[in-house]
Amino acid sequence: MDCSVEGKVAFTNGHSYHFATVDAALAFAECVKSSQQPDQCAATHGSKQMVKLEEIKSKEEEDEEERDR
Repeated sequence: MDCSVEGKVAFTNGHSYHFATVDAALAFAECVKSSQQPDQCAATHGSKQMVKLEEIKSKEEEDEEERDR
């Protein structure tokens, strides 16, 4: 399972996971790569928030449509 980290945010399986520290995000990424269990790894490493990336995209599209009006 692919997992990338940008600062305190990790991306995997169509979700973004937010952490208090960069070290926690990196530990989460290593956990996901070895166990393939992002939800369990998020709980273990203290994820503060999980967001579906599709929700972010649709919110951005709504904002863009509003600006075009």
